Amino acid sequence: MKILLASASSGSRGGGELCLLYLARALVQCGHEVSLWMSRHPRMDELAALFAPIGTVIRADYTNTYDYRVRSLAHFFSGGVARRIAAQWRAIAPDVIHINKQNLEDGLDLLDAARRSGIPSLATIHITQSAGYLRARHAWARDWIARRFLRGFPGVLVPTLEQRERELRAVAGPAARIRTVLNGVPLPDLSARPAVRDAARAELGVAVGETLFVGVGRVVAQKRPQLWLDWSETIRRGVPGARFVWVGDGALADDFDRLVNERGVAGCVRRVPWTNDVTPYLFAGDAFLHTAEFEGLSFAMLEALAAGLPVAVSENLLAELPFLTPEVTVSLKPGCESVLADRAALAALGVNARRLAVERFSFETMAANYVRLYGEIMKRRA
Repeated sequence: MKILLASASSGSRGGGELCLLYLARALVQCGHEVSLWMSRHPRMDELAALFAPIGTVIRADYTNTYDYRVRSLAHFFSGGVARRIAAQWRAIAPDVIHINKQNLEDGLDLLDAARRSGIPSLATIHITQSAGYLRARHAWARDWIARRFLRGFPGVLVPTLEQRERELRAVAGPAARIRTVLNGVPLPDLSARPAVRDAARAELGVAVGETLFVGVGRVVAQKRPQLWLDWSETIRRGVPGARFVWVGDGALADDFDRLVNERGVAGCVRRVPWTNDVTPYLFAGDAFLHTAEFEGLSFAMLEALAAGLPVAVSENLLAELPFLTPEVTVSLKPGCESVLADRAALAALGVNARRLAVERFSFETMAANYVRLYGEIMKRRA
């Protein structure tokens, strides 16, 4: 099967872009041919370089929704853009087009291009909350435009979690057009964990007996880095020898570093630059600390589960992500320090976390589910 993956090109380091890499690798292992269409914007250079060993990379003159001052309102007049992209995609002649969108409103012109191309297509949407829910400016107009394009798209729309179907159905229409496919991540070899763990903890200056809490992600408002720092201070008061590391860069990275210095916690809290392989840091950790305001299905969190880390999360995420049961999770609320101070309890939660990743979130399972869906939409179009 010849599969064209099309990125809405919001950035190289978001969870949605990791989805493209993981999916492409698994599809190639199954014998399929993959290529990736994306913007020429420099922020996509990193993803292009990572994808090149997997399949063909096609760069195009394309402007992401959030590079327009008026956001998705620009797509209301983007018929010419959609016709141009549709012609490019017809020339590539894939069997199926798989569009990857971060949220409801970005890449709407790509949905229109897929419709005009006549090629069987689907679109994965990682964050299905409306602009109104996200408290965006001009939310009513932006949600109206997103609804118009989503309902005009003839292909299948794919949320990444069962609980997101209801939100997507309210915007996009009949449930028959919506199929959930859970995100998946590679399962690291745990036999390598002890040696990698020791080396990474030595690099971070974490001593034997100290408890390391790891955060991974872009340092942006959605991830609430200041709240992450607040919780690190709370945890330190109840967990002797607690240490913290955030792996990532982003718009608020300088603010994060400044707060660490101002609060005088640089000896136990640090940030390290983004790396495409966070496994050593996850292996070094004893728990994954996550305080995002909202999520689709966080790849960083799934990678932590796959590495055998329990997840300590803010309470708002427990309602959004019901797979975060007490068997793998510590809820960040008053009194949670007693559990976080118990290294044996954390280790037991970590065993359950790895089991959950194996059973539900492997990237082989994700790829198999998408292959079945590709076959279904190709048959339907025929």
